Amino acid sequence: MNKYIKGCLVVIGTVFILLAIIIVWFFWSSNSRKKQAEIDGITFSKECDSIKFITEQPEIQFAKFKKNEISILKFQIIREGKFIHDTIIKNGFNKKTSSSEYQSINIPYKAFLKTDTIVVTTQNKLHYYISGYHHYAYLHYGMTGYVGSHDCRFSDNPTINNELLLSPILFRENGWINPEISKHIKKISVSDSAGYYGFAKKSNIKIEDAERILKEKRKNQVFRSTTINGIEVGPKDSYYVFGEETESGTLPNDLVPRNLKQYVVKINCETGEYKRYKNYPFDN
Repeated sequence: MNKYIKGCLVVIGTVFILLAIIIVWFFWSSNSRKKQAEIDGITFSKECDSIKFITEQPEIQFAKFKKNEISILKFQIIREGKFIHDTIIKNGFNKKTSSSEYQSINIPYKAFLKTDTIVVTTQNKLHYYISGYHHYAYLHYGMTGYVGSHDCRFSDNPTINNELLLSPILFRENGWINPEISKHIKKISVSDSAGYYGFAKKSNIKIEDAERILKEKRKNQVFRSTTINGIEVGPKDSYYVFGEETESGTLPNDLVPRNLKQYVVKINCETGEYKRYKNYPFDN
């Protein structure tokens, strides 16, 4: 074998070894940064969780309300079991973020403890208990992965009336008339698939049973649509909760619905007992 071929083989071998070293180093470094991110995520989360005060003045939204039901709002803070800082807001909605369906307003406290509960009471006496605001660690990543730094960010997905929500929206049908009773009821959202299907599996009435009962009970109604709202777990009884829209008739061309009505249906998870509410929760 001549010197030229030997030289080429040496060069190729050297390049191959260097490439192999670079690839091994890249995967080792990537795996190392990933493990470090997991460790730092826990450490920095504790650091961010040590922030005692919420100073962001979170925005909340109201959905499916009539104007006169939310034109006056009462805000309170529950701290160590006591109500403090009663605040009345009249027509204080944000014009930039409000729409025909959702009205937005900022919580009117420049600072409150993250352990506090904010209570909002509407003009039609519906109560919303908002808690769980906190800060979390946001890890910084670059082109090669985790870069070893972070910042603490505000989490805008609080617990509202015992239900953890992805967005801070106060729905009319989820308001509490009697908080002393309702606060003992836990809600399992459909979005919490593990909790929802896990609870249903242990119940005497399964999900398919509840859906069958729902269909049977609406025999004489013109059906429009149904939504699955989750499960209410109470001290004594638990219920599958469905939302239902019906229409009593249509216009002559059969295209535009009229007399649209909204209901909430509850089906007992153990007995299958059916309850149907119009303008829920007002006739509950």
